[in-house]
Amino acid sequence: MPAFRNNWQRFLESRHAAWLTHGTTIVLTALMFTLLLFAPFWVAVVPGVILAHRLGVMMHEYIHGIPFRKYNHCLAVLSAVDGLTLMFGTLELFRGTHLSHHRWLNTPNDSGFGELPATTSSNRVIATLMTLEITHYFRYYWEAWRSRHPYVRSHRLALGVGLSLASAAFWMAVGRGDIAWKLMVLTAATTAIPVSLRGAIEHHGDPDQRGFANEYRVLIPLFNLNRHVHHHEDSRVPWYLLKWRTPEPLHWRHYFLYWFRLYVKRDLVLLHPLGKRPKPTNSPT
Repeated sequence: MPAFRNNWQRFLESRHAAWLTHGTTIVLTALMFTLLLFAPFWVAVVPGVILAHRLGVMMHEYIHGIPFRKYNHCLAVLSAVDGLTLMFGTLELFRGTHLSHHRWLNTPNDSGFGELPATTSSNRVIATLMTLEITHYFRYYWEAWRSRHPYVRSHRLALGVGLSLASAAFWMAVGRGDIAWKLMVLTAATTAIPVSLRGAIEHHGDPDQRGFANEYRVLIPLFNLNRHVHHHEDSRVPWYLLKWRTPEPLHWRHYFLYWFRLYVKRDLVLLHPLGKRPKPTNSPT
């Protein structure tokens, strides 16, 4: 057994381990399309969202340029998946806003900074809806076309739109136009639910909490993205090499509770920029 673990670790640290990411991407994509093609949508929608979310985690690897040595090859995968899943360029939007998130973590230039709920509002329901991940994605998408996000490239947005239209045309040509709208529903549901849940727990905490990110347990494996501190310490580490940096990660129930606390109770705040920690309350100014 020790020999197997040592060999496995050597494999994970080799360049061949990138096929874990490539293979997982292929399997997740195949499973998602199999569900949509052969299962009633009311059966396929929940597992479909789970698969789409995990496929997004794999795309996150390509966004950081991890699986391929040449970043253009990673961009090619992102464009292909964007078109296949009818995302109309939103993978390029995610690429750009996510890179800004890493560059300016938990500061006003962070793309997620503006997603905090307003502290006061005459209509809390409307205020909450306006701060949800999917609402911001619609706004960011519009802004990206106007070059308002520095890392998003408009020509790549256009490529995503073109490939998505080609995919939709293919499904209609073969008499399965339903696949097109089902894919778009999965994308919207994934952004509105699991992506929003992650957005709440990963970088928010109690007002006196130290640090820049949370680590948390999950019921369904998330390809180690919940080992979020290590990911921000070194965004070039592949998912299969991420380690826990927190002695006691948050319980899996917080994956759901933090969303409620952030958007409904509003007793959480954005954590601190990377590398900075608040002074203890009893420290001299």
